[in-house]
Amino acid sequence: MQIRLFFLSMLATLAGFPLFGQEVFDSTFTIDQVAVFFDVNAHELQPGADSILQSIADKCRTTTRRFLRIEAHTDADGGDEFNEALSERRAETVRRFFEAHGISPEQMKVVPFGERRPVASNQTEGGKQLNRRATVELWQRTQMTWLAGQVVDAETKEGIQATVAIRSRFLTDSLETDTVGFFRTPVPDRIPLEVTVYAPGYFFETQTLVPNSLEPIKVTLPLPPALEGEVLTLKNFYFVGNQDTLLPKSEPELPKLLKFMQFNPDIRIEIAGHINLPNNPPVSKDSWNYGLSVRRAKRVFMYLLEHGIDQNRMTFQGYGNYEMIYPRARTLEEQALNRRVEIHILENPSLQKRRREKE
Repeated sequence: MQIRLFFLSMLATLAGFPLFGQEVFDSTFTIDQVAVFFDVNAHELQPGADSILQSIADKCRTTTRRFLRIEAHTDADGGDEFNEALSERRAETVRRFFEAHGISPEQMKVVPFGERRPVASNQTEGGKQLNRRATVELWQRTQMTWLAGQVVDAETKEGIQATVAIRSRFLTDSLETDTVGFFRTPVPDRIPLEVTVYAPGYFFETQTLVPNSLEPIKVTLPLPPALEGEVLTLKNFYFVGNQDTLLPKSEPELPKLLKFMQFNPDIRIEIAGHINLPNNPPVSKDSWNYGLSVRRAKRVFMYLLEHGIDQNRMTFQGYGNYEMIYPRARTLEEQALNRRVEIHILENPSLQKRRREKE
């Protein structure tokens, strides 16, 4: 299967990349975890525990590449020997449940801990109850391959040091490049992967790819400088029609903008809100529609403010339907792109200073 890379720009050749041989290997990831609790000195399952464990059993049976780690615990009442034996009985109760529901012994690992790993104080009854537990982690063995590449300045094509955040169904990770932007990291093979890149003085960039061990991934990731006057349109950032409510699929985009502001502590921005009202004259500033564009911008402003960004670094402004990308939008996709939020760079003194020093 051919690797499909959706980056804005890629170098046609891989000159300059460190070359790595094709390599495939297995790793394991926790994909779910549950806990069940026990009565004092008891190892029988409490009412309701069956349904909790059943949900994990159903997921584990879907493939032989999944397995369970069962840990059992006690509170601190009683002696060490008694609690060790009690945790063993609790672990065995859970193990037998899974065995009775079709999980093979080879897919389970049992680890009793007695009272050695409390999660709460044993000085209170509530804390003791939390410690009388068994936890079950669902692990999956996943075939891995390598992602290698370089982050560069989109204008100069020079490598830049950056942070690369990676997210897929089984993996959330973050790594630093070297000083000229090179990185290499293991990623799940043939599973869609989201890569977001951050660097001080630059806009962030998010792209999606599907790794394939048959064609090792070596990519160039260009970041546009966040210069004064430049504009960043937030990708995958869509609102419900006629509302300032984000669609659920767009909510993960706000933490990316927050991280951009944290990476650039002296940058100042304007948050610009836009609406979709094609084939119509510009709305008046006292109209409901214009107010909607303001509310969309304010929604983003308030998120950043609530997460610690100084309000003196931000302004927000509505633009009504004055700057639609598709003033004669005909499709639902074009209309969705019209109702957007943009980030206008008002000031970025650190980047301006670095550029002057290079001149």
